[in-house]
Amino acid sequence: MQGDTALINERKDLAMTERKRSAQQQIADEAERKAQNPNGARQMIADSQADPEFQENHRRLRAERIAREVEGKAGR
Repeated sequence: MQGDTALINERKDLAMTERKRSAQQQIADEAERKAQNPNGARQMIADSQADPEFQENHRRLRAERIAREVEGKAGR
């Protein structure tokens, strides 16, 4: 019975070590990914977080682009 308990505890320790290594490996992988692609690792600002002036300008530019595309298709 004591042998079974020791075996169970050993397996628990091994499982915890594997999880801990896995977490450490994930952190190392993330750091490596950011080092290889610093621009891709930057956080994007959501439209809802942007200033109202930015949102207004963004909508205006989008509308102008769509109008140009429609005008270009109609001219063909």
